[in-house]
Amino acid sequence: MPHLGRIGKLLRSALRAAQLVSADAWQRLRSPRGTTLHRGNALAAQLYATLLVRQVEILFSAHVEGLSMRDERVAGVVIRHGARDRLIAARRGVVLATGGFSHDASMRKRFFPAGAGFISAATASATGDGIRLATAAGAALNTDATNVAYWVPASLFRRTDGSRGVFPHMVTDRAKPGLIAVNAAGRRFVNEALSHHEFVLAMLREAKGEPDQPFHLICDRLFLWAYGLGRIKPFTRNYRRYVASGELIEAADVAQLAVEIGIKPSVLAATIASYNAAAKEGRDPEFGRGSTIYQRHLGDAAHKPNPCVAPIVRAPFFTLRVYPADLGTAIGMTVDAQARVLRKDGTPVAGLYACGNDMGSIMNGNYPAPGITLGPALTFGYIAGRHLAEGSVALPPRLATTPV
Repeated sequence: MPHLGRIGKLLRSALRAAQLVSADAWQRLRSPRGTTLHRGNALAAQLYATLLVRQVEILFSAHVEGLSMRDERVAGVVIRHGARDRLIAARRGVVLATGGFSHDASMRKRFFPAGAGFISAATASATGDGIRLATAAGAALNTDATNVAYWVPASLFRRTDGSRGVFPHMVTDRAKPGLIAVNAAGRRFVNEALSHHEFVLAMLREAKGEPDQPFHLICDRLFLWAYGLGRIKPFTRNYRRYVASGELIEAADVAQLAVEIGIKPSVLAATIASYNAAAKEGRDPEFGRGSTIYQRHLGDAAHKPNPCVAPIVRAPFFTLRVYPADLGTAIGMTVDAQARVLRKDGTPVAGLYACGNDMGSIMNGNYPAPGITLGPALTFGYIAGRHLAEGSVALPPRLATTPV
């Protein structure tokens, strides 16, 4: 990403970008998409490849209807696959890894702060199935987390098929020089280069429990061209289609921009003027933006003296509304060191395990670093698998219509 942002500045970056584009083009001659995998894509692909090699049966579009119980022990699951129900018996146990409850409206209303709303960047299948199954079997829900979810500011857009899209603003724009975030009154309220989790915590504090409070990211045309904004990529010439859809708001001056988003022009003008006065020298005395190595890493290393701070001066000006959203939930089942799901009295529900966002956060809902959901998911998934494989208790083979 840093190379792509410096194509016109460094020969090394231009050559690296050309290498990436040519490799992708060559792959697309043979496949419907690029086949070089990195980060989460590479992780998921390697896990999936391992299942294929081991000939593990994978049922896509299967819905879990309930747990099968025998003598207070989880003995399998009943699923709906296609037009029929099917019992999958488990000789040793069942592991719940359904992704938490980010898209379950009732649980969000019950546990989420009022200012959080109902927007999530998590997969749409994270609807609380695992938690409902476990609690029905007598499991305890750990609700003592400092934060109920892992937060991220997100903008909304419409896909070509008419469905709503959610873009999480994680690392691509907020920390770059020449952008500020403002609240409903038109004032800055946070260091824009903080982690996405901390950024939304500031949004929630600013909302004071009021739902649907407006927050906006504001930049000028120099920023939009160099860094993009949300799903608008850098070096986008035809940005007006985003304006036409209402996703991006454009204005000839700051006063017009304020009117477009319902802010007093004098307040927004004063906010930008105050920010610009120090930004010309690469400073942010109000919030200290660019003061840590984390923030500077997310900025633009080629921009001096502060990779996170630059004035907003070149018309036209742009704004994008962002909402408090989540990347996943932190409230989940109480488990022990073997990933066994526990009852309220601390005893395990025999044959039932949990990992990922179905398990209560081991960080108590805090977000010290990226991967704080993936790391525990892999670790406790591994622990559950080892404990099941090494366990001495197993149901008779005759019960296993499809052993798992």
